[in-house]
Amino acid sequence: MGIHNLGYRHWQGDRTSSAFHWLVVAENGIRRAWGSSWLRRMLFFAWLPSISMGFLIFLYEQSESGSPASRATLLQLSPLLMDSDTDIRNTRSGVLDLLTKSRESPGEARHTFWSSLLLTLFRRSQPFILIPMIGIIAPPLISQDIRSRAFLIYFSRPLSRTQYVVGKLATVLFYVFLITLLPALLLFCTGVLLSPDLSVLSSTLDLPLRIFAASVVIALPTASLALMLSSLTVESRFAAFAWFSLWIFGAFTASLITNAQWGAPDSGLRYLSLFELFSDVTATILDPDLGDREIVEQLSVLTVITGVSMAVLIRRISAPLQA
Repeated sequence: MGIHNLGYRHWQGDRTSSAFHWLVVAENGIRRAWGSSWLRRMLFFAWLPSISMGFLIFLYEQSESGSPASRATLLQLSPLLMDSDTDIRNTRSGVLDLLTKSRESPGEARHTFWSSLLLTLFRRSQPFILIPMIGIIAPPLISQDIRSRAFLIYFSRPLSRTQYVVGKLATVLFYVFLITLLPALLLFCTGVLLSPDLSVLSSTLDLPLRIFAASVVIALPTASLALMLSSLTVESRFAAFAWFSLWIFGAFTASLITNAQWGAPDSGLRYLSLFELFSDVTATILDPDLGDREIVEQLSVLTVITGVSMAVLIRRISAPLQA
């Protein structure tokens, strides 16, 4: 081919809409994160509890059908598999009270028991899986782009700053939903399948929507906060250190203040602990009877965290383009 024939040519392939350009960023981030063997192990352990807790639902439904053996086994296993802070208070006696209450209002008792299991699932996966998992995924997502000046490549394409942020956010949200939304839905489906009949849906049909709402409330603030920390440094290890420090020192400070009686247990100082904040709002969403606080106050704090994190993140991403 003569050199005079080289030049611009019309694109003959399929064109994708500009609204989906963020998917390229998300796909690349998801694929790179999947290369971590630790991440794959965390995902495996995130799904195991939903199966074991499904067995508790089976025992509960069997005890409702009048099985003494199932009732005895349920009372023995509940303290082992359920979190003592799920507000089936003093788990064993609380389950016994629910079994008694179920004779008067079976639907309400069933909803409380299922919601408490879901709350246990959320609370146990958060400190042991969600926090370290985001600590692996999020810190390099922005910091490495700043250090390597990958913005010059990203924004030389038809990719806006908003699409870039959405793509990075989708990377973290994808994995957060894998350990919050999907295991909780698996537990719900397991409970339905192990129940004697489908009549249980009449009292638990709202739980999938509540599970989705609780997962979103957990995922958006944590993902935004982690990406903001990643954007503040060019070293991903510093971002990871800051991420873990917020959770550890926040919980330590809130506990210290409460134990020293510098602030009432019901005061906003409890929100210094992100774990307590997310636990409270999750409990209230899953079942209002499990929550101790006003959800408006909880959601307001989470909205502020998300808004400030996103504002700082966008500003940090815009800075190299304005230099």
